[in-house]
Amino acid sequence: MKKIASPESKKSPSRPDTACPNRARVFVVSLGCPKNLIDTEYALGSLGARAGGLEFCKDQDQADIILVNTCSFIEEAVSESIEAILQAAQGKRPGQILAVMGCLPLRYRKELKELLPEVDIFSFSQDPVETGQIFSSCLGSVSSARAISSAETINRISTGMPWQKYVKISDGCSNRCTYCLIPSIKGRMVCRKPGLIAEEINMLCEAGAKEITLVAQDLSAYEMDGLDLASLVEFLLRETDVPWLRLMYLYPGGLDDRLLDLMDHNDRLCPYVDMPIQHASSSVLRSMGRNYDQDLLEQTIGRIKNFLPQVSIRTTVMTGFPGETEEDFETLRDFIERWKFHHLGCFTYSDEEDAPSRHLKHKVPPEVARERKEELMSLQARISAGINAGFQNQVLDILLEGLCQETNLLLCGRTRFQAPEVDGLTYINSGEAQAGQIVKVKITETHTYDLVGEVLQGE
Repeated sequence: MKKIASPESKKSPSRPDTACPNRARVFVVSLGCPKNLIDTEYALGSLGARAGGLEFCKDQDQADIILVNTCSFIEEAVSESIEAILQAAQGKRPGQILAVMGCLPLRYRKELKELLPEVDIFSFSQDPVETGQIFSSCLGSVSSARAISSAETINRISTGMPWQKYVKISDGCSNRCTYCLIPSIKGRMVCRKPGLIAEEINMLCEAGAKEITLVAQDLSAYEMDGLDLASLVEFLLRETDVPWLRLMYLYPGGLDDRLLDLMDHNDRLCPYVDMPIQHASSSVLRSMGRNYDQDLLEQTIGRIKNFLPQVSIRTTVMTGFPGETEEDFETLRDFIERWKFHHLGCFTYSDEEDAPSRHLKHKVPPEVARERKEELMSLQARISAGINAGFQNQVLDILLEGLCQETNLLLCGRTRFQAPEVDGLTYINSGEAQAGQIVKVKITETHTYDLVGEVLQGE
C-alpha cells in the first residue's frame, strides 16, 4: 500500500499554486502498478485545477478528501484494495469525503455502492482526468473549464521523488490473454500523441527528473501519427534531454532491430529489456492466449543478446496455469536456466471469476503452483547472484535516490540495469553525493539481488 503525503520540495510545473487559501486538503492511497500511480497523479492534477489547488496531508484526519486508487488485477489485489478502503473509512471523521477510483470500481461497477456504503463517491470512469472532475464536484468546486481527457493533457501533480518518473504512452490493451482482465476493465488500447509525451517528459525533467520510464499495458504495440515504438523512442531522444530513458512492459515478438540498435548506440536509452514471457511451454502459451510460442521466444531472446551482449533482461512468469503439466514446468525451468535472466518475477495463477481461463479444465492444485514458484525463485536467486558477482570492482553510473529506508547510515540508488521498485538496489557505504545525482560508484560487494559500492569523488 502506498500512502502519498506531500510531494517533494522540488516543484513540478504542473503542480497547483500551493499559496491558494482555498486549496483542498487531500490524503492519498495509491495501490497497484506504476500505471495506476500515473492515473493517481492525473486525477490529482484535474482535482487540483478545479478545486483551486491542493494541500497534501500526512495524516488522513487532516484531509478534506481521502482518495483511494485501487487495483483489482488479481484476487489478492482486490482484497488489498477493499482493506485499504475500510481502513480509510474506519478513521474517517464527519465532513470528510472518501473517494474511490481505479480498477476496483471499473471491474465491479454499481454493486460496490451496496457492498461499501462507507464510500461517499466512486468514479466509474476509465479516464483519470474525468475522475478528478467528478471528485471535485463533492467539494463544491465550480469550473467552466472544458472537460478533457488524459490523452490530451499533461496536467499532472507529481508525487514522491522528482528524479524518477513514469510516463504512460498508451492506455488499455487490445491483446486477449485468457487470464487477464485488463481489456474488460480498461478497454482497447488508446495511444497518446508523441508531442504530448515529449512535452510531459520535458516538464518532468525541468522539475528534476533524471530517469523516465515509459509504461503501457503493451509498449510494443504503440502506433500513433505514423510512429511505432522504435520511432517514438527515437523522437523522444531527439526532442527531450532526459538522461535515462527506460522501457517497461514489452510484448515478446514486438522488439525490432531498430529499437535494439538504439539501445546499442545511445547511452541515454537504458540497455534494459522488460519482457514478460509468462511461460515457455508452447501448449501453455496457447492456452494463455499469447500470440507466440517457444520457438519465437528463443529467437527473440537470442536476437536481443546478439545485438546487446551486456543487456539486462527482466521477465515475469506464471506457475499453475490450468493444464500446466510437470513436463510444461520443466520446459519453463530449463528455459530460465538456459537464458539466465538478470531479473525475474514469478506469481502463481489466480482463478479470476471474470477471466476466460476460469473455464479451462485440468486445474493445478494451489500448493503445486506454489512449490513450482518457490523452485523457480530459488533457481533465479542463484542466477542473479552469479550475474551480480560479475560486477565486482566495476565502476557503474548510479542514480542516487537518497537515504535507505532501512537505515540512515547508507545511501541507495540504482544502475541502468536496476528498474525502480521491481529490481534490486545499489547501496553506498562510502563517499558523498546528493539525491537525484548520477554518480560514479565502484562496486565493492555483490549480493543475490543488490550491490554495494563507494562513490568515486571528483568523478
